[in-house]
Amino acid sequence: MREILRVTGLEVELGKRRGLFRKKPGVRAVDGVDLVVHEGGILGIVGESGCGKTTLARTVLGLQCESEGKIEFSGHVVSGVPARQARRMRRAIQYVHQDPGAALDPWWRLGASLAEGLAIHGVTDKAEQKARIAESMQAGGLDMAMTERYPHELSGGQQRRMGLARILLLRPKIVILDEPTAGLDLSVQASVLRLLYDLRDRFGLTYIFISHDLSVVRRVCDRIAVMYLGKIVEEGNADDFFAAPRHPYTRALLAAA
Repeated sequence: MREILRVTGLEVELGKRRGLFRKKPGVRAVDGVDLVVHEGGILGIVGESGCGKTTLARTVLGLQCESEGKIEFSGHVVSGVPARQARRMRRAIQYVHQDPGAALDPWWRLGASLAEGLAIHGVTDKAEQKARIAESMQAGGLDMAMTERYPHELSGGQQRRMGLARILLLRPKIVILDEPTAGLDLSVQASVLRLLYDLRDRFGLTYIFISHDLSVVRRVCDRIAVMYLGKIVEEGNADDFFAAPRHPYTRALLAAA
């Protein structure tokens, strides 16, 4: 498969401050990460809470500035620029929050929130907005009548679908999914995972799948990277990962599961 994203020697230091008389050292949340994502694939990133998974995702997205290292997207270097410019260069990378309901304005109807996202990215024609919203809602398995609802009126599964519909509006190439099945019962989990497969095939998406649920990762991902204390300690084919884990931390994760 063709390479779509490459991360080389990525470091992210959080909380570092320089005062008049003293410096406050930071915490290295991501420490020398090398990672390759292939087009059309599903890369799982697993590890305990606080190991740096979400910080890595935010840095790839452009919300967090890297301290060191290089990020290449579709063959172009997109690192080493201010955060606002980084987000503009990486518009084709989108992020689905762990709590998609919290990412929506509680005072706005869903249709208004979707239209606002398009307007921010330069799609201001009302007819085109309506057509894109209808296409995304249909792809996410949602009825257009839901655009008149408020976020709190949706169930957990509907909120996950709305989060996917929202990012499909922008026609991404890579979608970062942060714990997409957390807090859902098994039947709803299954429907969300089926939807992810359908959307990947329909729109040619590539997924980065962040999760601590190894049973879900085993069913979904074709490659897996294990993070521990800000580093990737093991990466490889999903079948090999579960059949013959090499790193002691990976073996401990599987034993705990």
